[in-house]
Amino acid sequence: IKAVELVDQNPIGRSSRSNPVTYVKAYDEIRQLFSDQEIARARGYKPSYFSFNVDGGRCPTCQGEGETRIEMQFMADIRLRCEACHGKRFKEEILEVKFAGIDVSELLDLTVDDAIAFFRANVDKHKVVKRIIDLILPLQETGLGYVKLGQSSNTLSGGEAQRIKLASFLTKGQDEKPTLFVFDEPTTGLHFHDVAQ
Repeated sequence: IKAVELVDQNPIGRSSRSNPVTYVKAYDEIRQLFSDQEIARARGYKPSYFSFNVDGGRCPTCQGEGETRIEMQFMADIRLRCEACHGKRFKEEILEVKFAGIDVSELLDLTVDDAIAFFRANVDKHKVVKRIIDLILPLQETGLGYVKLGQSSNTLSGGEAQRIKLASFLTKGQDEKPTLFVFDEPTTGLHFHDVAQ
């Protein structure tokens, strides 16, 4: 054993924009995929235009959150779907760029299982599709096939966050040194079927 990794139940990201595909680094490839589409190249869209973390293609009203927050003085804040982008997180012109008939917002709304099926059906349409499959497959293999690709990290349970962390290590594959993983109560709150998996 050359390294020890503690996989705890802390959230996978500090920002509400963090999600499973950003954590396993698949979103870099997805952004490249959309920026390589003919309409995106014609308009000069770079991969960053398909990010909700920086200005460019994200909705300027909600800053790529998909919702706006109303601060309440003595109660919990209220979150409402953004009226400008209708929760899609991107400007309308960005959503006109499609790969195999779907835009980036629709892609992020797919579950891991559905996304893998979608990319397998379109594997021959772009060179990065195979890499995207390889990066999100460990999410499915760790039992997270039901999670949406763009699901906000603050909506994931501690166990789901742990499995996403494990999936990110699995994507690194054979490049990593022999590692001992220590999981902090990985089965807390899980159904027996999920514990077995």
